[in-house]
Amino acid sequence: MLRMALRSLRRHALVSVLTIGSVALGAGLSVAVLRLAQGAQGAFERTALGVPVLVAGTKGSRIDALLSTLYHTGRTPGRVSRAYVEELQRDRRVEWAIPIALGDRASGFPLVGTTNAFFEPGNGQVKALEGRRPEPGKRWAVAGAATPFRVGDKFVPSHAGIEGDRTHIHEMFTVVGRLASTNSSHDRAVWIALEDFLSLSGHGEPTHVSAVFLKPKSNSPAVVEPLLRDINESVEAQAIRPLQVVAELMALFGTAERVLRIVGWLVLFVAVLSVSLSLYALMASRTREVAVLRALGAPRGFLVVSVMTESALLCLVGALLGIVLGHVGAQAASPMVTRYAGAAFEPGGLHAAEFGFVLVIAGVGGLAGVLPAWRAYRVDVAAGLE
Repeated sequence: MLRMALRSLRRHALVSVLTIGSVALGAGLSVAVLRLAQGAQGAFERTALGVPVLVAGTKGSRIDALLSTLYHTGRTPGRVSRAYVEELQRDRRVEWAIPIALGDRASGFPLVGTTNAFFEPGNGQVKALEGRRPEPGKRWAVAGAATPFRVGDKFVPSHAGIEGDRTHIHEMFTVVGRLASTNSSHDRAVWIALEDFLSLSGHGEPTHVSAVFLKPKSNSPAVVEPLLRDINESVEAQAIRPLQVVAELMALFGTAERVLRIVGWLVLFVAVLSVSLSLYALMASRTREVAVLRALGAPRGFLVVSVMTESALLCLVGALLGIVLGHVGAQAASPMVTRYAGAAFEPGGLHAAEFGFVLVIAGVGGLAGVLPAWRAYRVDVAAGLE
């Protein structure tokens, strides 16, 4: 039966290729959407895990504040006074509060001002540092792992991200260190001393920062909730839980993901239906072949199963090709995820569920062969041999 099915597919190669392609398209779209959704969520969460609380300005939504300050996407909607930062640092409920300032660029990568506390291994922001930390007044910089800068490189900041801008033409920085990869948005940034950032030309009075990374001394709700309430009730800032906001962000993306997934399943359904219709149409040209087999003693059940096997093979090959296309498509779209999440996209290898997905499609393909198999079953031997 398998040999018969393979010979039939070779004889009708064009129809077989087109049918396999349609199945592969539907399967590939479904796999790519799933991989992109999982990869995007993982990329966003890896950065958010290192910042228990983000303290941002009161202007703008929580999502805007999160994307701009933690993922370096868009403009910072508000600012926090340095006096309030110092107040947070003195708070007995706070383990550490790390201010950051951003807005400029270094060769297209975010330029971020911060304090030495950011580079302390125990604060969970960096893994290892090769070279020195930036020191105020020396215009030293530390490059993230995903930037092209190496120790010894020099650059001039681009004001407000405008390439070719000459605002800082006389304010050159030297890269003195490089961070080990954390696979987070920190890898795509270039870090300088907070004082150096705030003193750059065109930045006005150095009285405010963009946001504060904060960690409470305890995870107990009795400590965390009053701290967050006090911050949110002040006129200075708003407290954001990055992981909570990432979940809200993924919920927004989830609608688009579900739509694309439904489209993928619809394409797959149409593809499997086309398998059935194609084989049914081919049965008209194979009437004599079926009649000869029946005359030679082939039972009707053998013919039915062979046609269903042919249908299952078309869907099996299409599904396997779709898995490959889905992974390739997800990888091709990964720069978009990296750009918005600020962290490297990790599509991962083959998942066991994908093999189950292939088997389900093959099984459905076999069932799709019932209609053409029924046509083969009803072939009249005498009429077919005329």
